[in-house]
Amino acid sequence: MSFDDIIVPEAFLKTRPNPVKTEEVIEFVKRTGHLDKPLTIEKVSKVLKDGYRRYIVAKTLKMDNVPVVYNDQK
Repeated sequence: MSFDDIIVPEAFLKTRPNPVKTEEVIEFVKRTGHLDKPLTIEKVSKVLKDGYRRYIVAKTLKMDNVPVVYNDQK
């Protein structure tokens, strides 16, 4: 999915993921070239449901596309 299509809820934007864990994910991506797990997105609305830390890492590393799984629950 294109990174720019993902909508991040206000609740996520108000939090700051643990910087140590975030750095671990950044190192993983640099080592392997991909995220360790996909982001969970609500299919219709494209709202991020899970994976905010991975979202931050993808944004930090300027990834164009990220792997996602869809959660159709409202």
